[in-house]
Amino acid sequence: MNWEEVGAIGQVVGAIGQVAAACGLIPTLFYLAMQVREQNRANRRASLDLHSQQQIELIRTINESADFGAIYLRGLTSFESLDPVSRLRFGAYLMRVFRYWDGIYFHYTDGAMPPQFWQSVRRQIQDVVGYPGVQAWWNTRKHWYTEEFNGLIAAVINEAPSSNAYAAYTLPTAPDTAAGVR
Repeated sequence: MNWEEVGAIGQVVGAIGQVAAACGLIPTLFYLAMQVREQNRANRRASLDLHSQQQIELIRTINESADFGAIYLRGLTSFESLDPVSRLRFGAYLMRVFRYWDGIYFHYTDGAMPPQFWQSVRRQIQDVVGYPGVQAWWNTRKHWYTEEFNGLIAAVINEAPSSNAYAAYTLPTAPDTAAGVR
């Protein structure tokens, strides 16, 4: 056997080794892709769970305090007619709600929030921001939020400038709403 034959055998053995490595790489890449996909699903579920828990906490605020429930219903019709402490409480609650919505909107625009979940939240936003008291508060605090979120809220208000989501609760009539203040 001469050196050329030994070199040819080495090349064949090297080529076989490369084919074997490639064959081992394909299942590894497939397995990795499956793991990444499953991790993305788990992250999405965890995100939805977190947002659901945050929504429950927001509802609990109104549900567990008759005093605040009354403030909330009055504040919907007129932010300006609330006394200073009630205005502070109503505004602080709305800040929590709007931060929650802002976070969900970020997750949606980032692709982490399923469109059907986002649409249900958007309908909720539309129901709440249609009230003149909420719009009055928003006008005092919208500079605290991103331009993108401001654009979303403006679009929602333009689509449905008024709301009757709480009509069954017999909202108090505020003098400012009769005058058309928003």
